[in-house]
Amino acid sequence: MELEAIINQKYDQLNENELSIVSYILQNKKESQNISITKLAEVCHTSKSTILRLTQKLGFSGFVEFKYSIKHSIETHSDPHDDMIGKLKNDIETTYKLFNQTDVKKIVEKMFHAKRIYGYGTGWAQLNALNDLNRNFILSGKNSMMLQSKTELKLLLAEMTPSDLVIILSKSGDGIGLSEITKLLSLKKIPILSITEFKNNDLASKTDYNLYFQSTEFYDKHRENTSKKTFVTVNIVLDMLYREYIKYENLL
Repeated sequence: MELEAIINQKYDQLNENELSIVSYILQNKKESQNISITKLAEVCHTSKSTILRLTQKLGFSGFVEFKYSIKHSIETHSDPHDDMIGKLKNDIETTYKLFNQTDVKKIVEKMFHAKRIYGYGTGWAQLNALNDLNRNFILSGKNSMMLQSKTELKLLLAEMTPSDLVIILSKSGDGIGLSEITKLLSLKKIPILSITEFKNNDLASKTDYNLYFQSTEFYDKHRENTSKKTFVTVNIVLDMLYREYIKYENLL
């Protein structure tokens, strides 16, 4: 059975820490196929015993067999015959499960009571996705606006209060620029909702609320690195979030 299929089959049996390890491996297969258990434990901020328990829970005899499965997965999925639809289906299903495992009610309650909601994306695709959410909020009568750049965020920082909410959408959740932004917002005690890929990342570790999506690479000969990631699951997360917000409003 393929590694992704094994993980998907055992998904509901994995705890948050184990899911984070699995997510790192799936997003960094090439590096993970030769990584030592000590190094993997270090990058995933966990212990060697936790990783060993995870491999056994997935049905492997140990870490060596688990790494062989990673290598086999790379050889199987690194060519033009990728099961791209299958990968998309798995990403959508995983993203849906991650959303349902989150206490979304706390997030929508904060959104409802927020004086103003600000949206900030770390790239063009992120901004584009948040624009749709922002438009929905405005149409529903919510005071919401987009921040088009870090400079604009800094300029408006003086107007922000702890009664507001800032939504930050980032694929990786890492970077010096993001670290600076979270520090500035935290100093003013302004709550943050981060939306990132499901993996250990600096942004999610420093924010009040978190939502995650999964996006797996697939072969694309038109890309220099022959791979591409889709933002379909990002839009799904944002759409589910808005639906939960409307549901909360309707119940009041």
